[in-house]
Amino acid sequence: MDRTATGASRIKRSRRRKTENSSGSGSLHPNWSLKVTLMRNRDTERRSNRENEKQRNREAQETEEKEDIPPLVTCVKTLQEAVQISLADGITENCFFVFARAIKAFEITHNRRLTPAELQSAFATWWSAAKPSLPADADYDEWRFDFEDIFAKTHSALGANSLQEAIRRAETNLTPYAARYSSPKLQRLTAVCYHLQMLQGSSPFFLGVRDAAKITKIKNLYRASAMLNGLVRDHILILVEKSTSRRATRFRFNLQLPHAAGTPLNDLIQHDAK
Repeated sequence: MDRTATGASRIKRSRRRKTENSSGSGSLHPNWSLKVTLMRNRDTERRSNRENEKQRNREAQETEEKEDIPPLVTCVKTLQEAVQISLADGITENCFFVFARAIKAFEITHNRRLTPAELQSAFATWWSAAKPSLPADADYDEWRFDFEDIFAKTHSALGANSLQEAIRRAETNLTPYAARYSSPKLQRLTAVCYHLQMLQGSSPFFLGVRDAAKITKIKNLYRASAMLNGLVRDHILILVEKSTSRRATRFRFNLQLPHAAGTPLNDLIQHDAK
């Protein structure tokens, strides 16, 4: 009896272990399935994120390609002005190149390209103004061909680096509005901003913090940024568009405010044009 009881007990224990193992393996299966599902969801989410990022990059690139970024060019209102600019230093080896760039700036100012006939007319204007300074044996058509060849190879408009030109002008012509500041750095920054606006005409001008630091000759970019912000708070500059990863902040010089002596800056512009 004892042996029989012992054998029955062993059979029961064996069956109990099989049942436990069976139930145990069954309880693990759902967990494993859950893990697999989570891993698949995670992979799907990662792939989706990558695709979304690629899509955003494509859209950003398309936006950059379509966005019309106004170039920093000198405002050239007439072809006679383009002629005067090219002959400012007399007849030099670069005068045709300067003339071609000035015409490019004229085209951008008026948002249209010159026709071939208009281009020849522009050269005729240049020839009439330059003829007294040309060599006695200068031939009209030979010089015209030289100009047309240079014009065809010229791609950048005059004043593509308006900042350097504005800095150069500010060296000798501080706007009266700068007199409200005692700091030479602020006076210089105000004057350069004024001349940048003159070069841009009615369009806003670009000016970054690093350029402001260059103008004021300071190394601390935070101070340069504070100066620009201060000019905005003083209503000298009007913030048009904040900086992005692609371009600097755009401003307008507030021409409606009177300068230190009380004369509106619009009157100064008319005076400068005379």
